[in-house]
Amino acid sequence: MKKLNIRRFATPLIIGAGVISAMTGLLMFFVTEDPFLFAHEIVGLGFSVAIVLHIYTNWRPFKKYFSQRGVIIIALAWLIGVGLIARTAIFSEGEPEELIMEKIEQTSLTRIAPIVDLDVETLMKRLGHDGYTVSDPEMSIEALAEKHGADTDDVLLSVFREPTND
Repeated sequence: MKKLNIRRFATPLIIGAGVISAMTGLLMFFVTEDPFLFAHEIVGLGFSVAIVLHIYTNWRPFKKYFSQRGVIIIALAWLIGVGLIARTAIFSEGEPEELIMEKIEQTSLTRIAPIVDLDVETLMKRLGHDGYTVSDPEMSIEALAEKHGADTDDVLLSVFREPTND
């Protein structure tokens, strides 16, 4: 029985997976603002530098992988990685927090008032005091922010702030 040469498969697989990991790390670093991904971003950047240095110092053996069967494994790893990236980009439903915030921003003041333990008139008065005049209690947070050229976060802070003598 012939012994399986693990290095023959492992190195091309590491190359393919490493390049995909480096690409996603770079994309995450330059595209996203999510602070929880910071560690992955830094590791991705470091991995990118390490891959370039590794390829530079091992250029001759590296070229052999493209002339042997290793290219199939590298291509397969790339296809899987690119497929996963494309699937995520096309079918992404977004982060749960973002979806929740979108729903809250699209909710009318009439429905939000009980959540903050206020009647709608008191909430409208609070918003008016903060510079957001409300013409219709069925307005959404989003519509109110747009009407006043404000950020929805600022309007939400006004809605959810601790009660004062409004």
